[in-house]
Amino acid sequence: MSFYQQIAPYYHHIFKINEKQVEFITSRIPKSESKILDIGCGIGTLSFELAKHYNNVLGIDMDSEMIRVALNKKENQSEAVQFNQMSMLDLSTALNKHTVGGIVCFGNTLVHLKALDEVADFLQQSKNVLKPKGKLLLQIVNYDRIIENNVKSLPIIDNDVITFKRQYNYRKSENKIDFNTYLTVKSTQQTIKNTVELLPLLKNELEELLHKAGFNNLKYYGSFNLEAYTLNSPALIVEAW
Repeated sequence: MSFYQQIAPYYHHIFKINEKQVEFITSRIPKSESKILDIGCGIGTLSFELAKHYNNVLGIDMDSEMIRVALNKKENQSEAVQFNQMSMLDLSTALNKHTVGGIVCFGNTLVHLKALDEVADFLQQSKNVLKPKGKLLLQIVNYDRIIENNVKSLPIIDNDVITFKRQYNYRKSENKIDFNTYLTVKSTQQTIKNTVELLPLLKNELEELLHKAGFNNLKYYGSFNLEAYTLNSPALIVEAW
């Protein structure tokens, strides 16, 4: 059984809906827009919320188990949302040029890409499928802070159902991060362990790639409370168009 098959039943306990995220999106992408993409949608938690505000939401994820769970949930949800198992590097293949009103890529999805050239490819494809005034909204962990301050772990997520521990191991020579996770299910005391390699994307690197892709207008935030981005911000949130 794969890691995502194991954690899928508990995913909504790990990553609950954040109303501030929804407000951030709906205040920046007009509700009149025809199609919204949710990149790295997981089991569809954010996609279903966006379907309350937009008429056409497409959630995509690489993992088949996440999409399976999302499709099962969809049976009792809005027809405004669809799900597709696909890579974020296949946008130009799957979608027509200039047909998307907005793209949302939250939850540190972007840094699962393997290298800067893949990030550049995704940003260029995003620009190609977006309408001329369409916006790309990004959220990643603030890796400037992680590397500068040698941060080894993220805050523990703990509730009545699970405990989720997240640890970082930065390999400077390779410029990669081993992201080690430990999900403990309280009812059984089972611990599900996983390690995934991440690309520690820095703000100046992302800014350069966004400009190269044709995003000439950029705004940065340190959280969904709209605080200004600083080196010590927990997140790097970008509004690009």
